[in-house]
Amino acid sequence: TRRRRIEIAHSLVLSERQIK
Repeated sequence: TRRRRIEIAHSLVLSERQIK
């Protein structure tokens, strides 16, 4: 589903922001 992909993308962005 596209909604799940969007959620995963958001999670990845948050993870990258936390790592940085």
